[in-house]
Amino acid sequence: MPPRLAILALLLLAAAPAAAQDMDFSKIKCSEFIASPKDEVGSILMWLEGFYNKQNAPPIMYQDKTMKDFKGLAEYCTAHGEDNLIKAADAVMPVK
Repeated sequence: MPPRLAILALLLLAAAPAAAQDMDFSKIKCSEFIASPKDEVGSILMWLEGFYNKQNAPPIMYQDKTMKDFKGLAEYCTAHGEDNLIKAADAVMPVK
């Protein structure tokens, strides 16, 4: 592992809360996503942006697309609170 990557990994692990848990997005309901703290919503959204991206796409986070996806998820999840987050993302953020 390159030294810079190792340092980054250590910093991330040190900054992680002691009670951090794995997140299974297929088990997070839309209503839970909407009610989550801002920082958690942001983390989830960033993960979704990477997951719902073309393979080998350039490593660019497009602010307009991210905001559009967030608004779409918020609208979908408000209307379908019992659906899981992956179903919402499949509907709002399909890979093109």
